[in-house]
Amino acid sequence: MFSTYSLTSHLTPIRQKSLVCVALLLLAVDDAESSCYVSPQQVPNEITRKCKDDVDGTWHELGETWRNTDCMRCECSAESMSCCTMYGIPSGYSDDCIAFFDRQSCRYRVHLRNDSSIECGVHHSVGK
Repeated sequence: MFSTYSLTSHLTPIRQKSLVCVALLLLAVDDAESSCYVSPQQVPNEITRKCKDDVDGTWHELGETWRNTDCMRCECSAESMSCCTMYGIPSGYSDDCIAFFDRQSCRYRVHLRNDSSIECGVHHSVGK
């Protein structure tokens, strides 16, 4: 005869709930991955002590963090400039709705196609 063994049979109810919470948290983190890139500095930063934003063409000091016009959070280091999106791309909303990117607030707004004053529920988003 085969016996069945449950992975959680030896855990207390509190530990079982904790395990479920951790699993759900890990699933949520996966949906929230950022879109990032790293740009190596062409001129050694020991000389210039600055990074040039590829999007705006603006210069930033070593250690500085800023938001560029593409709604990316960037950071300047001696080796590179790294930038990551500051927004999530909504998905899992009704077909009656449309997503609109608001560059001023750096976020998507989802509303009814025929009435922009009524916001739609979003089940999840990817990218932040």
